[in-house]
Amino acid sequence: ILFGLCQARGELRREDRAVLVEGQMDLILSHQAGIKNAVASSGTALTIDHLALIKRFTKNLTLALDADKAGLSATHRAVLLSFDQDMAVSVASIPEGLDPADLILRDREAWGTAIHEARHVIDFYLELLPKKYPDTHMLRAQISEIVVPLVAHLKNTLDTAHFVGRIASLL
Repeated sequence: ILFGLCQARGELRREDRAVLVEGQMDLILSHQAGIKNAVASSGTALTIDHLALIKRFTKNLTLALDADKAGLSATHRAVLLSFDQDMAVSVASIPEGLDPADLILRDREAWGTAIHEARHVIDFYLELLPKKYPDTHMLRAQISEIVVPLVAHLKNTLDTAHFVGRIASLL
């Protein structure tokens, strides 16, 4: 089941973007906060069938999953599935330790800003990883493990060349 799809259909087309959150509470609060193009998978169980449903309305997907370790793992898996479906994927930056519902309850405007300022997933990782891994060797290992497989999944050769250049400039 892809929760909220029926309610979000019109907005998905209008915004030409789907915002994917993890749970029903994140979905309900997102809609109440004005992000009406939000849909939710049940937990972190995003499937190719979910993506096929979303792709009927838009090829653009913004992931707004929890900022904990499980959420980042789910984000990585969702990105690989989405790239395989030739979708454009961005990530909303949510403060660590919060989920979308927590952020909305604390600061509705911050939630809207996080969605509207979502960055391409590879840009997201290339900004996040140097902060988390200041040691060059650890950074290289993390980029090799996380970012390089994403670049390999890109379908557009110009995007691939762009991100290879960004990676090279970091290392």
